[in-house]
Amino acid sequence: MHRIVSMEREGILPFHGFKIMGKHIPFTFCLLALLVCGCNVSTVSKDFTYKYSMESVCNFKVEFQLNSDLSYVITQENYFFDRFEGKHNPVEKEGTATKSEFETFRKLIRDSKIDKMEDAYGFNEEKNSGNSVLYMVTLTQNGKSKSVFINAGTKQPFSKKFIALIEYTNSYINAHEKP
Repeated sequence: MHRIVSMEREGILPFHGFKIMGKHIPFTFCLLALLVCGCNVSTVSKDFTYKYSMESVCNFKVEFQLNSDLSYVITQENYFFDRFEGKHNPVEKEGTATKSEFETFRKLIRDSKIDKMEDAYGFNEEKNSGNSVLYMVTLTQNGKSKSVFINAGTKQPFSKKFIALIEYTNSYINAHEKP
């Protein structure tokens, strides 16, 4: 190593790297670090569909779908009253998100790293109530879909950014659900 450093000082061996805090960092190490960091970044393609649903299997279901053309659909089903009335009566509302709302969704989807999450959470746990609330999040882009299923009773901690996506989605549905 000493020989290489002295050859470098003499100009025989060109240095390929950077000097940080007085230390030489080889270029290949910097490139490798950038590649590793870049592989952990999630992206959301220009054309995507984000779907979210929250369901209590015997009681209700709320679905939300946001498309890359800013259109959205909110569907609500009340299984309990539908059974009581003897008919299937889903309520659907279509609309268009503002560019600001859409960009907020896009950022939250990107930051939540859905594509890096496991497929299911909370279904292998001992206490698995048959009447619990289930969440499903699906991101479809570039012809591929990634779905995440979550039993609300899970003890699994989720990232703050994923929780922010779920909270924003629920707030959005509540603000836009009325026809």
